[in-house]
Amino acid sequence: MATYVSPGVYVTEKDWSDYTPSLNATTVGVVGFASQGPVGIPTLCTTQDQLLNVFGDPSEATGGYGLLGSYHILERTNTLFFTRAALDSAVRAEIEVVVGTCPRAQIVGLNPAYSYLVAVTVLDGAGNNKTADAPLWVQTTPANDDASLSVLSSTAEALADAAAKITDSTSPYTILEGANTSAIELVGTYAGAGAKVGLTLWETSGTLPTIPAGTTLAGVSAYSGTNAVLSATGISDVVGGALSALSYNGVVAAGVAALYTGQSSGTDIVASAVSGGSYFHRSLYPGEGYNYSSTVTQYGVKNTGLQISVASVQGANQGWTLLRNGGIEETFPVNLINNLAASANGLDPERFVNSTTDETNKTSNYILAEFGVATSAVGASPVDALWTLPTIFGGSPVQNGSTKINVLDNSGVATSVSSTIVKYVKLKDGVYNLTSGLNGDMAGGKSFSDADVKAAIMGTAALQNGVQSFLKEDIDVNMVAIPGCTDQSIVNDLITNAETSQKFLAITNPPQNLGSAQEAIRWSSGKASGRTASLNSSYGAVYWPWVKLYNPFSLQDEYVSPDIFAVRQMCYTDMVGEPWFAPAGLTRGRLTRPVDVEMVLSQGDRDALYGPGNIINPITKFSTDGIVIWGQRTAQRTATALDRVNVRRLMILVRKTILASTRRFVFEPNDPATWSRVTNAVAPFLSDIQNRRGITKFKVICDESTNTPLRIDRNELWCKVILQPTKAAEILVFELNLTSASLGLDVPSA
Repeated sequence: MATYVSPGVYVTEKDWSDYTPSLNATTVGVVGFASQGPVGIPTLCTTQDQLLNVFGDPSEATGGYGLLGSYHILERTNTLFFTRAALDSAVRAEIEVVVGTCPRAQIVGLNPAYSYLVAVTVLDGAGNNKTADAPLWVQTTPANDDASLSVLSSTAEALADAAAKITDSTSPYTILEGANTSAIELVGTYAGAGAKVGLTLWETSGTLPTIPAGTTLAGVSAYSGTNAVLSATGISDVVGGALSALSYNGVVAAGVAALYTGQSSGTDIVASAVSGGSYFHRSLYPGEGYNYSSTVTQYGVKNTGLQISVASVQGANQGWTLLRNGGIEETFPVNLINNLAASANGLDPERFVNSTTDETNKTSNYILAEFGVATSAVGASPVDALWTLPTIFGGSPVQNGSTKINVLDNSGVATSVSSTIVKYVKLKDGVYNLTSGLNGDMAGGKSFSDADVKAAIMGTAALQNGVQSFLKEDIDVNMVAIPGCTDQSIVNDLITNAETSQKFLAITNPPQNLGSAQEAIRWSSGKASGRTASLNSSYGAVYWPWVKLYNPFSLQDEYVSPDIFAVRQMCYTDMVGEPWFAPAGLTRGRLTRPVDVEMVLSQGDRDALYGPGNIINPITKFSTDGIVIWGQRTAQRTATALDRVNVRRLMILVRKTILASTRRFVFEPNDPATWSRVTNAVAPFLSDIQNRRGITKFKVICDESTNTPLRIDRNELWCKVILQPTKAAEILVFELNLTSASLGLDVPSA
């Protein structure tokens, strides 16, 4: 506390404003199967397009209505977490991207007494001449004059230096000096057996003409610089013999003779258990949605799935591009990998593309890359121990590399040998289509009652996947559904998690094809086939019957589970009203998408489903008003305020808001000042709800009556909140009284 000594006016400030955080009551959680996307991870989807982009189109083959339901729910909310379930049979789509060696040509033993012209041609893996349009020429002479084209001594080192000047970002080859000054190497930037480097070497006993930059000579245009390079426009004439008459300003090159013409090829490196091999690219997550396919539709060609495109561009750099559904999704640079090392001298894909499924550090949203031998199919777990970054490229050096041309001096003798170690390898150019992905879904006749399906849907506390993914502290959902699932153990587990966490309302429904309202009641009461336990919880809500709607993906009408539209209307209620308003009736319960119901309920059916002791909210079809949700009970069978959906949703929101607004008081002094601040944090929020018709009365008590010495000694601060929730008017009774003219309107009370 400040100490004031001299007279004056002093102003201090204290912040007692304590604003209540704003929470979204319209946050939905859905568990379901899909053909692609993260497994076991609650993924926020804010639009229908985003949902489909991440998880693929809904398909009956996957099982359930998780995706289709989420698609329709997202018409009424922009906050939906979809958790994809997958069985152990889920497999990542993959492709082997071939690694190849680059062709090499070695030049040794040049005679200092002679001048040379060296022509280089490069073929890519498909046999295309990458230097055909602008062949590159290197000229060497005994002279050493940087002002002319005759700038070099005829040593191999000088040739390397000169070539380096002209090997820029557009060159299809790279110049590398050998271990000593007696040799240089030209390495093609394309890899694989189809990649080639060709050399033509001419030797002259005379002096080559000095040709100013930018001039033309016998079909040969001079390189626009001071480098010893000629770019030939009439290369065929030159190679055909016109070179012997090469002259400029009367100076003729004498004694020109072809010394050597030949080419070197690269090689493909095939995967093997001994030496490693190709790069295996796999989808980051399992699913056939990543399998590449190309189909012809009435609107043209439709491409789906993943492709890897490798194209040598910008000299030594290589472009790695991921194509998804026919469009470019991601790009990464890839370079020559020297000596097969996985350390800093190589720009291998693992340095840029994921080598693990670590969500926080991933660079690609779709692909894992691994060099080595093909491994067995991976499961649905988001973490796979098989994917590790190798300590050395392939585990060991790969033998039998590219063919090496040794060009000797004017003896005219040349040899071709195989290198003993591959020094320069790259991904082989091409487009690679991912295949063989499996969804790990309910295909093959599986149902929600199968053990592996149950395990995938329910999840585990350790992995926090499936239903238990919504128990994560950083995931806040208010409604959760498993559309299409009516299995007893799964539904019970969903409601149990809702009760334990107190975070959300579980929405469910009886199975399809029940013949009557009584059968639906028997199911909810645990007296039907497949359900032996009665539903009884204020954290659950049950809707029936199933509804028919047009499916824009199957292009036909089909029945879907009613929990989808129960959730949808709760979201709609929040849009047009408040979370504590009843999501039912003609104002907030009218279903606009469905075209029919599985069973038209009579007044007697509705009375039975909704009557005392029963818990099913009817979805009825009125001839004049359409299809409407006509009830808002929770699954609690005891008659209390919490037997209504609007009250349970109110209490979920109140609880979460109190937690968020009072967490800052933890570790504060347990005294009247803090008690007052706690009260001031809670009361305004409740007053606001009261003004918005959510509660009729409330009281907040946080004083010495709630905080006894014993509680204070236990480091506990207690606050009592008393609420009187607003009840919905579900039964409207109008008493019609008839009177005579003599009595007027003064009617005695009944």
